[in-house]
Amino acid sequence: FAVQMASLNRRANLLQKNVSGSREMNRIASGIAGFDPLIEGGFPAGKSYIITGAPGAGKSVFCMQFVLQGLAAGEKAVYVAIDETPAEIIEQAASLGLDLAKYTDTKELLILDASSHFSKRAGTDKEVDLQRAVTDLASYVNRTDARRLVIDPVGPLILLRDSTSRIQDQARQLIHSLQTTMKTTNLLTCYPVPRIGEQAEHGVEEYLAAGVIVLRFKRTVDRRVRTLAIEKMRATAIDLKEHEFTIEKGRGIALAPLS
Repeated sequence: FAVQMASLNRRANLLQKNVSGSREMNRIASGIAGFDPLIEGGFPAGKSYIITGAPGAGKSVFCMQFVLQGLAAGEKAVYVAIDETPAEIIEQAASLGLDLAKYTDTKELLILDASSHFSKRAGTDKEVDLQRAVTDLASYVNRTDARRLVIDPVGPLILLRDSTSRIQDQARQLIHSLQTTMKTTNLLTCYPVPRIGEQAEHGVEEYLAAGVIVLRFKRTVDRRVRTLAIEKMRATAIDLKEHEFTIEKGRGIALAPLS
């Protein structure tokens, strides 16, 4: 009996060390003023996170700030632009006082233009070769030794004219491949999944993504505001409150101070 108790105590101590170690995991700053305190100091590194919201909610701005935070800390980055060209991404950032151009000039930031590829495919039934796309992307990421990756938006890579189960399989394959072939922390933007009443259908964020950040427009009594909610963040204690934020010149997204 004494031997069994000693064994159980050792296992309990080991489990406690593992739990403590998970709490001390490497976290990286988001670059969003007021956001990191909501997720215990930053994103757990090496995972994939979904940033979802309607057009104009601030998804791309969130990604730009995430990339700039890493670049300022000496981390190279890759930004995959699907709905816009690299020039449009740089121009949009500059309009907010965020300078991406100086990092593209020094090759610390690589903005890949995927917009022409998907515009040529519009109206066709040809699917994306997801494995080849990830392999090609990994070659850029690993060659530049990037530590931050953005795919904006991710939908065209996984949306198929087929069953929901196929979309789920594509989502799993994509996120798993990103995390096994690259040493990056990844932000993937997408539009909201259509809602039926108050219940959302399953979307890519329900699968291997380590976290989901939802940006919304909300109507108050006298104005319309933007809000941010953290709907999922693995290995992190979160609340489900909606936090108001603004998009400001020279700062980008800034959350209202915590009350």
